[in-house]
Amino acid sequence: MQVTYRWDLGDIMQYYALTGELLAGIDVPMHLLGDRLMCNTINTVDEINSYYISIVQSIQKASHASIPRKKHNYQKYWWDEELSLLKQQAMQSFNTWATLGKPRHGRIFENMRKDKAAYKLAIRTKERNSANDFSDSLNDALMCKDMDSFWKSWRSKF
Repeated sequence: MQVTYRWDLGDIMQYYALTGELLAGIDVPMHLLGDRLMCNTINTVDEINSYYISIVQSIQKASHASIPRKKHNYQKYWWDEELSLLKQQAMQSFNTWATLGKPRHGRIFENMRKDKAAYKLAIRTKERNSANDFSDSLNDALMCKDMDSFWKSWRSKF
């Protein structure tokens, strides 16, 4: 499962503080910074790789601790203001219906069903249209022989 960091939802100040703390704890191989390397080249490469891995692990540890992660495509990118308004209306109708004891007939019941059906239909329509948009973008990239755009679209979906 591929995850994405949600930097917009994370505690950036905590990340900066934790990164600084973890990076400060890494021992810098100062002897590698000299003018002449008197060391064995294999040992030098291992030390540089070890130093690099320590830096990367520190940054990863700080991000895991302070930045939330979500599945790669967890957000509905096709969601818009219209769907938000329909959802709000459907929830308001449902709450009114529930407050009145959930009657099985009458104007309130019909409004609740109508709003719920409109909301569900709009979701299905937007989702279906987004799939068509994806197919269209792949087709356009192939027609223009733009392989970079094609593979970029492909990877975004799969």
